[in-house]
Order: sequence, then C-alpha cells, then structure tokens
Amino acid sequence: MPQRRGASPVSDTGALGRADTYARGVPHDRFDRLRSRTPVVWLDGRGAERPGAWAVLRYSDVHHALTRPELFAPQPDVTLHGPVSGAETPLEAPAALIDMDPPARAMLARIPSGEAVDFVGEVAHDLPETLRNTLAGGLYALLRHPADLIRLRDEQADEKLVDSAVEEMLRWWTPVLQVWRTVQRATTVGGVPLLAGEHVTLWLVSANHDDEIFPDPARFVPDRFVRSPRPHLCFGFGYRACLGAQLARVHLRAMLLALLERPGLPRLAGEPVPLRSSTRHGFTHLPVHWTP
Repeated sequence: MPQRRGASPVSDTGALGRADTYARGVPHDRFDRLRSRTPVVWLDGRGAERPGAWAVLRYSDVHHALTRPELFAPQPDVTLHGPVSGAETPLEAPAALIDMDPPARAMLARIPSGEAVDFVGEVAHDLPETLRNTLAGGLYALLRHPADLIRLRDEQADEKLVDSAVEEMLRWWTPVLQVWRTVQRATTVGGVPLLAGEHVTLWLVSANHDDEIFPDPARFVPDRFVRSPRPHLCFGFGYRACLGAQLARVHLRAMLLALLERPGLPRLAGEPVPLRSSTRHGFTHLPVHWTP
C-alpha cells in the first residue's frame, strides 16, 4: 500500500475508525465538522487495525465514487453490507430468511403491553443482523419522534407518505456506516489526488446527513422523500447497489404498517445500548414496551 505524506491531521479524524467512538451512537458532530473543511481526509487505520484509507464524507463525492466502479472497485464484504449486484459473492443468508411477505404483526406481538422487552434480543432476534439493525433503527426513529408516529397513524392511507417515511428511516439511521473501495487508477475526489491501489472508505452515514442535500438532517422528516429530488445512499447506488435493498424496504414498510395498526404506542423502556462498531449501525440492546 502506498504511503502518503502531506495530509495534515485533523482532530476528529483519528476517532472515525475506532469502534469505541460509536459506543454512544454515531458522532454526527465530527462528521459535520469534517465535511465542512476536509470532506476527503486520510485515516491512518491504526486505531481500527485496518489499512489506511481516504475517508470520503460528502454526499456528492460518495455518490461520484459509487457510480464509477471502473475507478473505485468494490471490496466484497458480505458480512458488512450483504451481496451487491454484479458480484460473485453468494448470498449467505438461508433462503428461509429472505421473506418478502414478512410476518410483522407476529413479530410485534412479542412486545406485550406494559412489559419491557429487548427488541434486538427478543423481538427481531431471528432476522439476519443487517436487517435486524435496519428494523431497530427504523423503530428507534419513531421512538425518538412520537409526534411523527402519531401523524403517520392519522395519515396511513397516504401511501406516498408511508413510502417516504420508510426512506427517511433508512436515511436517518443508515444501518451500514461505510463501505470500502480500491482506487483503480489515479484520480481526484473532492480536490484530493488519489493514487492507484489506495483504499477509500465511503461514509454512507455522513453522506446521508449532508445538510447541503438534506436540510436539517438530524431531524426525522416523514415526508422528506415526497418532495426531495435526491435519493439517500443507504444501499449504495447504481448497478453495484446492495441486493438487500428491496428486502430491507419490504420488512421496514411491513413493520411500520403493523405499528400504525396496533392500538397504543411503543415507548423506550430503558437506555438503548448501541453497537460498538465503526461499520455496523445497530443496537446491542433496545428495550421497549407498549403503552395502551
């Protein structure tokens, strides 16, 4: 791997690749600062025990790299992000788990009224990890924004609003934080020259919270994608996008509709415990209960 010099260290960069940084959630404040001044920055990788790589943080630059696989070759990693279209890596999840008619009502029935349960360990435990993280993140968006949940319940007949809310859950949460690419030939991204053979990390979670594309990105806005002309990058983009995208959307939409149909409201029943990971965005524990 080529050794690069001249990339000035920035105070927030060393933390991005460290799993401990995410023990309290995604450090969106760090991403915001970096996007505003050094949207393509070198991470030496020592804290994460991985090779050094250029972190690409801005939506426009991440989109640029995702849509040019001839310049930025994917590094297949089924564990992190599932299979990609056009890839030779097989789908590892058993066929029985690829359920395009998910039993969302039965899953939510595992949350009894008035009794705390762990959504991760007791409700969605039988789902593949990335899908489980996706559903937990979508539920957490609604737990954090109860007024929007009530609005969605009142307007659940509006299919465009429901579909937009699903996309907004994916953008707001982003279950896979970053994906890796290898530079195929010398090029430039965000004004930074990159050399053939170097690694880049495309930070999907940063791109999906880029306020130049998504105003007030920290806010969950159910109707954002009714009017937004730009898609989120939760699943990558183009023909190399994640094949699990449709599966995630179907399960997330089914869960949302089941939530809206059930009387009462889901509530947090304790402090959530985020995953200690700089790649996977989910919870170790998400305690919830149902109120009448």
